[in-house]
Amino acid sequence: MRDPPSARFLLYASTAKAFANFHNCYCGLRGVLLGVVTDLAEVFRLGTAKAKENLAFRRHLSSHRQAENIFQILASEVQQEIDCKSCANCCRESSVTVNQGEIEAIAAHLRITADEVVRLHTKPDPDGPALRTLRNTAGCVFLDGNLCMIYDARPNACRDFPHVAVGTHSLGGRPSSMGRWAALCPIIYNAMERYKKQTGFPSLPR
Repeated sequence: MRDPPSARFLLYASTAKAFANFHNCYCGLRGVLLGVVTDLAEVFRLGTAKAKENLAFRRHLSSHRQAENIFQILASEVQQEIDCKSCANCCRESSVTVNQGEIEAIAAHLRITADEVVRLHTKPDPDGPALRTLRNTAGCVFLDGNLCMIYDARPNACRDFPHVAVGTHSLGGRPSSMGRWAALCPIIYNAMERYKKQTGFPSLPR
């Protein structure tokens, strides 16, 4: 029989939970004060409701050739106000392709063989049979709650998401991806709304 948790452990667990709740509330309040929408249900509602507007904005970007780095800068600013651990939609909705080097890094992190990673945690990439993607049913195979179990060894696609670093190829250069993620990722939704204002794009009646 296991010994019951010590009073010190229970106090630590209670304090850690209280701090996590405070941190989430603080981030949410700070976002409201700065005009950043952080509630996932609201991001989904607004992003879905603005689907036609976002499609029109994609066409606007294509015809007006806006500088991509403007969106990157706006998204990078928004990213500082978002706690990704309170979301993890990218881990639930993305299909992540992994190369051999990434498979080996995951294997080393888990202390298993690369063949075991391939067999247990990946599947063939439908767009390239020679490639592998991480298994994802209700979320990435390595997602535990909202946390990544292989965070230190996560693939580059995960490290770089939402691909808004200034000077790199970003979602701002792929408007179709930007529109899809507007209803799922608070960073993309808020950056896109700021980008519309920056470019003078008028909101459409819904």
